[in-house]
Amino acid sequence: MPWPMVHFAIAQQLGTPEPTPSLLLGSIAPDAVHVRGNITREQKGITHLVNEDLLPDANRIRENYLLYVTQKPGKEWIDFVYGYFAHIYTDLRWVQTLYADYKKENKADNESLRFTYNQEVSQLEFEIIRSQHWAGSVLNTLKDSIGHALDPFVDKSEVEQYRTIKLEWLLEEGNEPKIELIYFTLDKVERFVQNTAAELSTLLTLEGIRVQGG
Repeated sequence: MPWPMVHFAIAQQLGTPEPTPSLLLGSIAPDAVHVRGNITREQKGITHLVNEDLLPDANRIRENYLLYVTQKPGKEWIDFVYGYFAHIYTDLRWVQTLYADYKKENKADNESLRFTYNQEVSQLEFEIIRSQHWAGSVLNTLKDSIGHALDPFVDKSEVEQYRTIKLEWLLEEGNEPKIELIYFTLDKVERFVQNTAAELSTLLTLEGIRVQGG
Protein backbone atom coordinates (compact mmCIF):
# COMPACT_ATOMS: atom_id res chain seq x y z
CA MET A 1 0.00 0.00 0.00
CA PRO A 2 1.31 3.57 0.31
CA TRP A 3 4.97 3.84 1.21
CA PRO A 4 6.46 5.83 4.12
CA MET A 5 6.38 9.36 2.70
CA VAL A 6 2.60 9.18 2.25
CA HIS A 7 2.22 8.04 5.86
CA PHE A 8 4.57 10.84 6.96
CA ALA A 9 2.53 13.36 4.97
CA ILE A 10 -0.56 12.35 6.91
CA ALA A 11 1.35 12.43 10.21
CA GLN A 12 2.46 15.94 9.27
CA GLN A 13 -1.21 16.92 9.02
CA LEU A 14 -2.16 15.21 12.27
CA GLY A 15 0.73 16.40 14.42
CA THR A 16 0.38 19.87 15.91
CA PRO A 17 2.33 22.02 15.62
CA GLU A 18 4.50 19.31 14.05
CA PRO A 19 4.61 15.50 14.27
CA THR A 20 6.56 13.99 17.13
CA PRO A 21 9.19 11.27 16.59
CA SER A 22 6.78 8.75 18.13
CA LEU A 23 3.93 9.69 15.80
CA LEU A 24 6.17 9.39 12.76
CA LEU A 25 7.60 6.05 13.83
CA GLY A 26 4.17 4.70 14.68
CA SER A 27 2.95 5.71 11.24
CA ILE A 28 5.24 3.13 9.60
CA ALA A 29 5.37 0.56 12.42
CA PRO A 30 2.80 -1.91 11.01
CA ASP A 31 5.18 -2.55 8.10
CA ALA A 32 8.08 -3.37 10.46
CA VAL A 33 7.00 -6.99 10.04
CA HIS A 34 9.07 -6.93 6.82
CA VAL A 35 12.35 -7.10 8.77
CA ARG A 36 11.53 -10.72 9.60
CA GLY A 37 12.48 -11.71 6.06
CA ASN A 38 10.31 -13.71 3.72
CA ILE A 39 6.96 -13.20 5.41
CA THR A 40 3.67 -14.48 4.08
CA ARG A 41 0.72 -12.32 3.15
CA GLU A 42 -1.04 -13.71 6.22
CA GLN A 43 1.82 -12.71 8.55
CA LYS A 44 1.77 -9.15 7.24
CA GLY A 45 -1.99 -9.15 7.55
CA ILE A 46 -1.80 -9.76 11.30
CA THR A 47 -0.04 -6.44 11.92
CA HIS A 48 -2.70 -4.67 9.84
CA LEU A 49 -5.73 -6.32 11.53
CA VAL A 50 -6.53 -8.18 8.31
CA ASN A 51 -9.22 -10.85 8.67
CA GLU A 52 -9.98 -13.35 5.90
CA ASP A 53 -7.87 -11.29 3.48
CA LEU A 54 -9.85 -8.11 4.19
CA LEU A 55 -8.59 -4.95 5.84
CA PRO A 56 -10.54 -3.91 8.94
CA ASP A 57 -13.30 -1.35 8.69
CA ALA A 58 -13.07 2.03 10.40
CA ASN A 59 -14.96 0.86 13.49
CA ARG A 60 -12.57 -2.03 14.13
CA ILE A 61 -9.57 0.26 13.68
CA ARG A 62 -10.99 2.70 16.23
CA GLU A 63 -11.84 -0.10 18.69
CA ASN A 64 -8.28 -1.42 18.58
CA TYR A 65 -6.82 2.08 18.81
CA LEU A 66 -8.79 2.76 22.00
CA LEU A 67 -7.81 -0.65 23.40
CA TYR A 68 -4.10 0.05 23.01
CA VAL A 69 -3.89 3.79 23.61
CA THR A 70 -5.34 3.40 27.10
CA GLN A 71 -2.86 0.71 28.15
CA LYS A 72 0.06 2.98 29.12
CA PRO A 73 0.59 6.58 30.20
CA GLY A 74 2.72 9.13 28.41
CA LYS A 75 2.64 11.15 25.22
CA GLU A 76 5.24 8.99 23.46
CA TRP A 77 3.05 5.91 23.77
CA ILE A 78 -0.13 7.75 22.83
CA ASP A 79 1.50 9.24 19.72
CA PHE A 80 3.03 5.91 18.68
CA VAL A 81 -0.32 4.12 18.94
CA TYR A 82 -2.03 6.98 17.10
CA GLY A 83 0.46 6.65 14.26
CA TYR A 84 0.12 2.86 14.18
CA PHE A 85 -3.63 2.82 13.70
CA ALA A 86 -3.56 5.88 11.44
CA HIS A 87 -1.33 3.77 9.17
CA ILE A 88 -3.91 0.98 9.01
CA TYR A 89 -6.73 3.40 8.24
CA THR A 90 -4.59 5.08 5.58
CA ASP A 91 -3.99 1.70 3.93
CA LEU A 92 -7.72 1.02 3.99
CA ARG A 93 -8.59 4.32 2.33
CA TRP A 94 -5.77 3.92 -0.21
CA VAL A 95 -7.18 0.55 -1.27
CA GLN A 96 -10.67 2.02 -1.52
CA THR A 97 -9.67 5.09 -3.53
CA LEU A 98 -6.37 5.54 -5.40
CA TYR A 99 -5.50 1.86 -5.67
CA ALA A 100 -9.02 0.94 -6.76
CA ASP A 101 -8.80 3.61 -9.47
CA TYR A 102 -5.39 2.30 -10.52
CA LYS A 103 -6.74 -1.21 -11.05
CA LYS A 104 -9.63 0.16 -13.12
CA GLU A 105 -7.32 2.25 -15.31
CA ASN A 106 -4.57 -0.33 -15.77
CA LYS A 107 -5.85 -3.58 -17.25
CA ALA A 108 -2.48 -5.36 -17.24
CA ASP A 109 -1.88 -8.79 -15.68
CA ASN A 110 -1.10 -9.03 -11.96
CA GLU A 111 2.66 -9.18 -12.41
CA SER A 112 2.69 -6.03 -14.55
CA LEU A 113 0.33 -4.31 -12.12
CA ARG A 114 2.72 -4.99 -9.25
CA PHE A 115 5.75 -3.82 -11.22
CA THR A 116 4.16 -0.56 -12.35
CA TYR A 117 2.77 0.05 -8.87
CA ASN A 118 6.16 -0.42 -7.20
CA GLN A 119 7.83 1.85 -9.74
CA GLU A 120 5.26 4.60 -9.28
CA VAL A 121 5.16 4.55 -5.49
CA SER A 122 8.97 4.51 -5.42
CA GLN A 123 9.01 7.59 -7.62
CA LEU A 124 6.30 9.17 -5.50
CA GLU A 125 8.51 8.95 -2.41
CA PHE A 126 11.14 11.16 -4.04
CA GLU A 127 8.57 13.52 -5.55
CA ILE A 128 7.16 14.12 -2.06
CA ILE A 129 10.62 14.69 -0.59
CA ARG A 130 11.38 17.31 -3.25
CA SER A 131 8.02 19.07 -3.23
CA GLN A 132 7.14 19.26 0.47
CA HIS A 133 8.89 21.82 2.69
CA TRP A 134 8.48 19.60 5.76
CA ALA A 135 10.13 16.49 4.29
CA GLY A 136 13.69 17.14 5.45
CA SER A 137 12.56 18.02 8.96
CA VAL A 138 10.40 14.90 9.21
CA LEU A 139 13.24 12.61 8.17
CA ASN A 140 15.57 14.26 10.68
CA THR A 141 12.95 13.94 13.41
CA LEU A 142 12.45 10.26 12.60
CA LYS A 143 16.15 9.60 13.27
CA ASP A 144 15.58 10.45 16.94
CA SER A 145 12.53 8.21 17.39
CA ILE A 146 12.36 5.42 19.96
CA GLY A 147 10.38 2.31 19.17
CA HIS A 148 7.69 0.58 21.18
CA ALA A 149 6.38 -2.96 21.15
CA LEU A 150 2.74 -3.37 20.20
CA ASP A 151 2.00 -6.92 21.26
CA PRO A 152 1.28 -9.21 19.45
CA PHE A 153 1.96 -7.23 16.28
CA VAL A 154 5.53 -5.85 16.33
CA ASP A 155 8.34 -5.54 18.85
CA LYS A 156 10.57 -2.57 19.64
CA SER A 157 13.67 -3.86 17.85
CA GLU A 158 11.72 -4.61 14.66
CA VAL A 159 10.25 -1.12 14.60
CA GLU A 160 13.64 0.56 15.09
CA GLN A 161 15.34 -1.68 12.53
CA TYR A 162 12.64 -0.92 9.97
CA ARG A 163 13.01 2.81 10.61
CA THR A 164 16.74 2.60 9.88
CA ILE A 165 16.18 0.61 6.68
CA LYS A 166 13.57 3.06 5.38
CA LEU A 167 15.66 6.13 6.19
CA GLU A 168 18.66 4.67 4.39
CA TRP A 169 16.50 3.86 1.36
CA LEU A 170 14.93 7.32 1.21
CA LEU A 171 18.29 9.06 1.49
CA GLU A 172 19.80 7.06 -1.37
CA GLU A 173 19.15 8.97 -4.61
CA GLY A 174 19.94 5.88 -6.66
CA ASN A 175 16.67 4.32 -5.51
CA GLU A 176 14.63 6.81 -7.54
CA PRO A 177 13.28 5.15 -10.73
CA LYS A 178 13.19 8.55 -12.49
CA ILE A 179 9.90 7.90 -14.25
CA GLU A 180 6.91 10.12 -14.91
CA LEU A 181 3.98 9.44 -12.60
CA ILE A 182 0.83 8.41 -14.44
CA TYR A 183 -1.49 6.84 -11.89
CA PHE A 184 -0.28 8.17 -8.52
CA THR A 185 0.37 11.80 -9.33
CA LEU A 186 1.24 14.38 -6.69
CA ASP A 187 -2.05 16.23 -7.00
CA LYS A 188 -4.05 13.02 -6.51
CA VAL A 189 -1.95 12.01 -3.54
CA GLU A 190 -2.10 15.46 -1.95
CA ARG A 191 -5.91 15.33 -2.08
CA PHE A 192 -5.81 11.85 -0.60
CA VAL A 193 -3.58 13.04 2.25
CA GLN A 194 -5.83 15.99 3.06
CA ASN A 195 -9.00 13.90 3.01
CA THR A 196 -7.57 11.00 4.99
CA ALA A 197 -6.02 13.23 7.66
CA ALA A 198 -9.37 14.98 8.12
CA GLU A 199 -11.12 11.63 8.52
CA LEU A 200 -8.51 10.41 11.00
CA SER A 201 -8.78 13.52 13.15
CA THR A 202 -12.39 12.52 13.77
CA LEU A 203 -12.02 8.73 13.85
CA LEU A 204 -9.10 8.51 16.29
CA THR A 205 -10.20 11.14 18.75
CA LEU A 206 -9.68 10.71 22.49
CA GLU A 207 -12.45 13.12 23.39
CA GLY A 208 -14.27 11.71 26.39
CA ILE A 209 -11.75 8.84 26.73
CA ARG A 210 -9.59 8.65 29.85
CA VAL A 211 -6.01 7.54 29.24
CA GLN A 212 -3.43 6.67 31.87
CA GLY A 213 -1.56 9.74 32.94
CA GLY A 214 -3.97 11.89 30.93
